[in-house]
Amino acid sequence: MSAPSSETLQRTALALGALALGYGLSALRIGHGAPDFYVFWTAAQHWQAPYDPAPIAALEASLHLKGVWPFAYPPTFLLLVRPFALLPLAIAYPLWTGLSAAAFLHAAAQVVKPAWAAAVLALSPVVFFSAELGQTSLIVGAAMLTGWRWRDARPALAGVLFGLAACIKPQALILAPVILWGRWRMLAWMAGAGVALVAASCLAFGLERWAEWRGALTAFDALAPGADRANPSALIAGPWWAAAVAAFGVVFALRFRDLVGLVGGAFCLTPYAHAYDLAPLTPLAAAWLFDRKQFGWGRAASGGALLAGIVASPASVLAFLVALGLIGVRWRSLLARPTLIPAAQP
Repeated sequence: MSAPSSETLQRTALALGALALGYGLSALRIGHGAPDFYVFWTAAQHWQAPYDPAPIAALEASLHLKGVWPFAYPPTFLLLVRPFALLPLAIAYPLWTGLSAAAFLHAAAQVVKPAWAAAVLALSPVVFFSAELGQTSLIVGAAMLTGWRWRDARPALAGVLFGLAACIKPQALILAPVILWGRWRMLAWMAGAGVALVAASCLAFGLERWAEWRGALTAFDALAPGADRANPSALIAGPWWAAAVAAFGVVFALRFRDLVGLVGGAFCLTPYAHAYDLAPLTPLAAAWLFDRKQFGWGRAASGGALLAGIVASPASVLAFLVALGLIGVRWRSLLARPTLIPAAQP
């Protein structure tokens, strides 16, 4: 058996470091702020009525937190978070944060070269606040990054990872059929994984949870326009502007046909997203920044703006996406570089 490569050791060290840092910082944060994981944990504890706002309001009151934090994730997400709900919040939240950060940094280290440079992502507000809020962006990002990396060598595994990401945050994968068009095996496995997870959620939590989720989405849609969003569609109120932004998102996705198009295009089509939903793009942004000679100063500057947290408002997100489109596509995809596509294993 051959010894692990230097890059493998670096990725492992980064993941362990992220686990320790995420756990430690989150343990100190218990009872402060309003981490989204509080909502996930409470909904999973009350899985018989996860969309009932009363238990979440009770937790907020006990922690002296203010605001409205509805649970609007699909029942398939409960499969992932339910094991954490069996633990006390003081353990579940740090563990969730640490594991999410570890998975994301491990996946990012396969994109950023040298691998140890992926540690800079821990300093990015987009990544840091996604982790500390207990958001799902890092788990979704890890699945998307790893799945895209394996799309040619192991399309079945890649499809399963994309299906998992879609069952956590469906709006993030809304353009997957456009991006993956022609990769029929990967799409088939993605669909199969989705069907399997839906069936598992029905067996575990009951078919009625899906009807309740639809009602929760309707209620959430009514709250979204007044919320602090980073979607470009939030710049101007009106259906014509929302339609124009959605059309731009589809064109953007067709232009890139990679993770940039998938994440950026979805940001334009979905009605509600925050800056932390751009976390899956931060490893690519770091790669642009560290390899300016290959990717050019324009892309490096765009990546630097994302990493610095400048891309956080509807106007800045739209400017970021337009800038990427105008810079031009000198390369089909960052993750299409031969050095980033693993050889098929026997």
